[in-house]
Amino acid sequence: MATGATAEYGASRGARFALAKFRPTTLPAALITRPVLHDKLTAGAGRRLTVAVGSAGAGKSVLLSSWAAARPAGITSWLSCDRADANPVRFWTGFIEAVRVAARWFGADAADLLAMDNTMSPDVTASIANDAAKLPAGSALIVDDFHAAATAVAGDMTDLVERWPAGTAQLVLASRSDPPLRLHRLRMSGELCELRDRDLCFSLAESRNLLAGFGVEVSDGELGMLHERSEGWAAVVQMAALSLRGTADPARIARALEVRGPAIGEFFVSEVLEQQPPEVAQFMLDTSILGELTADTCTAVTGRQDAAAMLRAIGTAQLFLVALDDEQSRFRYHHLVRQLLRAELHARDQASEQRLQLRAAEWFQAAGDTRRAARHFLAARQADRALTLLEDRVLPDFLADPAMPAPLDLSMIDASVLTDAPDRLLTVAADLLLSGDAGRGGQYLDLLERVQPPIPRESRLEARFMAFQSFRHALIGQADQAVSAALAARSIMKEKQLSDAWNVAAPLILPSAYTWLEDFPAVEREIAGALATPELTEPVKQVMVSGMRALAWFEAGRLNQAAETAGTAHAEARRLGFDRHFFAVDYLRTLAGLALEQRDLDTAEQLTEQALSIVERRRPMFEFLTLLDRAQIWAARGQVREALATTEAARQILAGTGSVLLMRADELEALLHLSLGDPRTPAELASRLPPARRSLLLARIALASSDHRTAAGHLHSPSLSDLTPRRAVVRELLLAAAAIERGDPMTAGVVGGAVHMARQEGYLDTVVSIAPQVTGYLIEHAIPAQRDPFVERLIGAGLQARATQPDASRSRGLLAEPLTPAELRVLKLLPTSTYLQMAEVLYVSRNTIKTHLRLIYQKLGVESRSQALERAVELRLL
Repeated sequence: MATGATAEYGASRGARFALAKFRPTTLPAALITRPVLHDKLTAGAGRRLTVAVGSAGAGKSVLLSSWAAARPAGITSWLSCDRADANPVRFWTGFIEAVRVAARWFGADAADLLAMDNTMSPDVTASIANDAAKLPAGSALIVDDFHAAATAVAGDMTDLVERWPAGTAQLVLASRSDPPLRLHRLRMSGELCELRDRDLCFSLAESRNLLAGFGVEVSDGELGMLHERSEGWAAVVQMAALSLRGTADPARIARALEVRGPAIGEFFVSEVLEQQPPEVAQFMLDTSILGELTADTCTAVTGRQDAAAMLRAIGTAQLFLVALDDEQSRFRYHHLVRQLLRAELHARDQASEQRLQLRAAEWFQAAGDTRRAARHFLAARQADRALTLLEDRVLPDFLADPAMPAPLDLSMIDASVLTDAPDRLLTVAADLLLSGDAGRGGQYLDLLERVQPPIPRESRLEARFMAFQSFRHALIGQADQAVSAALAARSIMKEKQLSDAWNVAAPLILPSAYTWLEDFPAVEREIAGALATPELTEPVKQVMVSGMRALAWFEAGRLNQAAETAGTAHAEARRLGFDRHFFAVDYLRTLAGLALEQRDLDTAEQLTEQALSIVERRRPMFEFLTLLDRAQIWAARGQVREALATTEAARQILAGTGSVLLMRADELEALLHLSLGDPRTPAELASRLPPARRSLLLARIALASSDHRTAAGHLHSPSLSDLTPRRAVVRELLLAAAAIERGDPMTAGVVGGAVHMARQEGYLDTVVSIAPQVTGYLIEHAIPAQRDPFVERLIGAGLQARATQPDASRSRGLLAEPLTPAELRVLKLLPTSTYLQMAEVLYVSRNTIKTHLRLIYQKLGVESRSQALERAVELRLL
């Protein structure tokens, strides 16, 4: 281990890095030299940024390592990222350390600044850029697996790229998805060098050379078949090479070449697994039941005392083992490989599989990991032990542990037997609901409601049952029912003086439900009560409850308070390890909304996608709301059709629930149609809205038709007498827009009042999206001598909004409307990837992929995947 060359500087105190972090990947014996790609990388010198973006197994690390080895000694630095680098201070400490391996003077000032504040700052970025300018000409810094740190460090890396001394040093980032660094700007200015999956794919000759490196020779026809089916993906070609090594059997060669579809299982088992030493193959099969591999867990499951050596051997043999830490102590199998191993284990010996699951369960139980232990007990067909273990721990463990376990395997539980054990029936329902499975969790609650004899009135069991009925209603957006059930549960607990971890159910549900109902005083009352509840864990209070409060303030329109609270919640989530947990969703949505309000659309979209990745297909209500957030961002970009498609996708999630929140989709859809010049659809949708929302929407429809009298009537409606701060700002903006449109002599005063209200909380996007007339008026009547920073920002936001509006007359090739960059990225993956694979490669949600594909098909004028591919080839998009 290395304390680092910066040990004399405070920034590295407490940071410990493996030396391998600063060394390129060890080059394989069967290295394929790729001079064309080396030349492309070298051509990035003099540009501000070079990126190598490709899927897992595409060969990015090996390519960059071979390029580094071919460069002159002493001027190439290397940094390998991992999950720990999601801590910005750790990442930037490692960034400095990587360069200091070659230039010991580098980063001294930046390290001191990091140590002083324990946070990144513009001063640190400037110091790093200044030192980079002093490096020897031709230097390069390669950051591998940047996707592991990208979300946390994107803002600072964007600033560094803008200051990077391209003429002196080359900055290279390798990632599985596009780094969120405003690449489009660099691309347009000619300052970006890019390598993509299409560049990284092996050519036919390179596939032949890789096989030759493993001592494998095949005919031209066989090689062509392998190349066609693998599509040049390095990992698949390597898998075939491993199985073909040392054989000339035509039948075996034919099987190895079948690398697609169901045959891949047989291929992997017979042509890779069975070619390993028997003890290695058995070890891989036995340990496939584990999601995470350590020497201790593998020893517990297999009984082998040499588990650590076996893991090293499997890694050395390149058998698809992925290290999860610098110390090479935690691993996992490649996801596909684990699935194949588990299927083979089950097929070979179910009794042995059951024994292995039982050993794992007992080991995790002894280690205090209740949730993993319960799941292994279920897999071992010991449902009694699993449910006994979960019964009193299901809620406390959820509140304390950031790790999200796999869903319960209900095939191992006989629901009819559970009807005689209502406590266990509730345990199963609770676990399902907490993991986000509202459908099956609700079915178990319905079963519990029908048990005989019925649940005793006002008992502990009824209190718990009502608490999770409330949770169920909340998951599908039935806010009124969620409040009623939560209050009933609280009443029983209070009357019976019940005191246990289940008391936290109401504080977890009521703030969100009241926010949806826009009862903001009730939200604050419930949050104050929640913070005084002793059973609430620190993560719940510091992350979840703070996030709820931030979101309530944001929706009410108190942006300054929302920003401060959401920022604190984010910092606490990072500290406690809950930044990828469901608890983080509310503060992520708040931060995304604030970024949108400031017209920082890249940050807003990035945060929204992070929230979607947490809630997608698991928590319907929160997925619905986050999709609406994304639709608003796309609308702000001028992508109105995409926004409409996303709004419809959101609506489908809550179809049939009768949720009061569906009115939000109605309102957004109305505004999107209005922006397209369609006043009829918004008028129809307005009838579904509550009075205040309806009056404001009708006023906007009237203004769009220049019907100022009708607009004024709606804006002075009695329904607008008691407004939230946000709606009060909207009303004032609409009044100002009406005054401007009709040339009212009092316009200056009305506009001044609206701008004053917007200034207090920092509204920008709200002004330019609701009343673009206001920014137009400010531009026309600006007084150069009277500088007003807020008005300048407002005018800048207005100009940016105008610039992002699409030009309907533009076309590309034969398309009526060009594909967006995001749609092009999805299209490139369409020939070879499933929805899930595309989502993983692009780091977006599956719903995002589906929306993109719907729009791609529409723009291409096709109805199926095959038609889309044919049309894309015809248009030379593929």
